[in-house]
Amino acid sequence: MDNNIKDLPENWKTYSLQDLIDNNIILSHLDGNHGSLYPRKEEFIEKGVPYISANCIEGDSISFEKAKYLSNERAKKFKKGVAKNRDVLFAHNATVGPVALLDTDEDFVILGTSLTYYRCNEKFLKPEYLKHYLSSQVFKNQYLKVMGQATRNQVPITKQRTFSHIVPPLAEQKHIIGKLDRLFERIDQAISLLEENISNTEALMGSVLDEEFQRVKGKGWPTLKFTEFASLRHGHQFRKYDFVDSGIPVVKIGQCKKDGSLNLSNCNYIESSRLNEFEGDRIYKGDLLMALTGGTLGKVTWVSEDYGDLVQNYRVGNFFNIEGKSIKRFLMYVLMSSIFQDLVASKVNQGAQPNIGKENIDNMIVPVPSIKEQEKLVRKFDVAMKNQSKIIEFQTQKLNHLKVLKSSLLDQAFKGEL
Repeated sequence: MDNNIKDLPENWKTYSLQDLIDNNIILSHLDGNHGSLYPRKEEFIEKGVPYISANCIEGDSISFEKAKYLSNERAKKFKKGVAKNRDVLFAHNATVGPVALLDTDEDFVILGTSLTYYRCNEKFLKPEYLKHYLSSQVFKNQYLKVMGQATRNQVPITKQRTFSHIVPPLAEQKHIIGKLDRLFERIDQAISLLEENISNTEALMGSVLDEEFQRVKGKGWPTLKFTEFASLRHGHQFRKYDFVDSGIPVVKIGQCKKDGSLNLSNCNYIESSRLNEFEGDRIYKGDLLMALTGGTLGKVTWVSEDYGDLVQNYRVGNFFNIEGKSIKRFLMYVLMSSIFQDLVASKVNQGAQPNIGKENIDNMIVPVPSIKEQEKLVRKFDVAMKNQSKIIEFQTQKLNHLKVLKSSLLDQAFKGEL
């Protein structure tokens, strides 16, 4: 029994997953590790049998809009990872932890390498109950321990079968499902409302910028070519063979956040001894970054902290003001403005990933006032951004409290205290 599982009601039982399989309580437990049967890129088609991965999990359900598809003939060749309606899915590889209950009219779906399915014998174990259990801290503690002993973010199927599972009587399972579903529905509604409020608050800054920049014509600001008041520096185009397990963090688009922070928890690294090779690609506190490709193209980050040695990846742009022509803080607001963002959108190169090149940005024509006027606007914009940040911080705290509440309710449920 797991050390975290104790003081349960007398009629509740604890099994290892292997015990549940041996006792026919779990009818099947397989992952999508297809080996030589793994589908090739050219085998995916527009519509057919869904092929789903961990990135298809949204909340506690599957988004089939994110699925790939295979022909029925090709899908029937798979020997494992063939999931059916009401199977419980667990993401065990790369993005470990998300859980979903499969709800589909399809005869079957195929799992990618990042998913495992649990098929319940509903005479003894309800899938809705198992879904909640796999999302609980009791279960998370077990797979986090396994991940802490490995070099890769994954929980192999063999390890999963050693994990402990709390199984109350069927009537208790139904009680827990009903109580959690009702409580979670209310919490999820509050979370959605807060997320909408945060999104609207973030948009307010854009409204402040738009209002000021829309007055350009009346104020007679001169229009300048981008290279006349600012410059853009690409980072280095690193290759896979450049990366090592630890060393100097490489800042990619995914590391850049709108609040000015850099998320370095899941970044690539280069050897510390190579820092001098990339002197022209280093990132410092006060640098102004923008995503130049992908779904977040145009996202702007003002690096607000000193993170030590950092180097810049190619598709992150680092922007610099030209002394006497612009001040850097004003340049940041130019990049954030709809005037500039619309120019970016009009120049985007569509391909596998949308992107914009340095030449496109260098040739943009942008209204730029005098330094004195820039300083005045920066003071105004900074106040607006500070107020916006306070509101977002308060709303985010409330959002986090609700998420903690969900976790707390799950813990209560699996101690028999709900």
